[in-house]
Amino acid sequence: MVRLWLEQYTLSSALPDSFIIDQLETDYVDVAITLQNRCIYTTRIYGTASGVATFYELRQIVEQNMISRGLTLASFEVSVDYGGGGEEYDNKYIIFSRYGNASYYNIDFLESHFLVNRSHYVVPRNKYASIGFFATEEEQFTAYYDCVFERDGEIWTYRLEYSMYHYNRPDTYYIMIAPNSVKSLVDNEEQEDCGRLLSFTVHVGSRSMTVYVVDEEPCNVFSFRNSYNAFEYMFVMGTTTFKTEISRKEAVTQNITSFYDKSVTRKWQVKTVPLTMEEAMWYNEFLESHDVTMDINQDYSDMQILITDITSEISDSSKELIHIKFTWRFDDNNLWLDEDRFPQSFTEPFNDTFH
Repeated sequence: MVRLWLEQYTLSSALPDSFIIDQLETDYVDVAITLQNRCIYTTRIYGTASGVATFYELRQIVEQNMISRGLTLASFEVSVDYGGGGEEYDNKYIIFSRYGNASYYNIDFLESHFLVNRSHYVVPRNKYASIGFFATEEEQFTAYYDCVFERDGEIWTYRLEYSMYHYNRPDTYYIMIAPNSVKSLVDNEEQEDCGRLLSFTVHVGSRSMTVYVVDEEPCNVFSFRNSYNAFEYMFVMGTTTFKTEISRKEAVTQNITSFYDKSVTRKWQVKTVPLTMEEAMWYNEFLESHDVTMDINQDYSDMQILITDITSEISDSSKELIHIKFTWRFDDNNLWLDEDRFPQSFTEPFNDTFH
């Protein structure tokens, strides 16, 4: 019998490292692990004299497969072949998580939290991001945006309702957080300019996330796989220094010096603005990500990014500001041209002069 007890919806951090199979009547059993309808691991385990076999490294096998396949959610099944018969442990779902849940049943946590480890976002007015969440087939959800506007020196609020499509199965969803789009929707409903959007809080069921809208432009925008293996956006506020490292060797032939084995490495060094403790911890999650990309043009070409040198020291001192420094580079070492998809050829008003 498979001695493995999981909730129907289990965070991967709650998976045990091992489980036992007992009451064996044969010398061995064949075990297969299936994840998202694909068999990812099979092995033959020999039992002890008392008829007990132990399967090891369950969590590592599941999490590594979910990472390689980009899965946030996966159906889970254990099949055991005793030789003369079999057993299946199925109808379970695994939600990837690097963090353990110490306060709730896993399903209670998932129904009350987005798949991010933040209580708020700071998003530039002309940018957009998305946040993921998990929902069961029974949950009926509609998104609400509680918006805060400023107009003519007065503050007022507006609730915007947004219908989302439900797949009628356990699944992960993404909801957009785009300040300009939210303002445009409210303006259209009110048939007037509602003023300057200051913030809005997104509600999906009992989940909520506050978004503060700023006019500052980020020095970098990244997307990355977070601790739930879900896509998340990072708007880096700070300064960037572009560095070029040239390495080459010298050779002297007939009193003439030449270079050979030349290599060029281009890197960007970033220093953030002062961060809160929550923001700094979230930055660490970004820096540890196994998948970081950057959109380099308006055609949404995501290029892989490598985070190299990292300086992350987080202190709760009230006298010291928290800054994080890191260095990144493109994985293919190209220097990419970043220009508008439809560049304007002439200055206004149609002067025959190029920008």
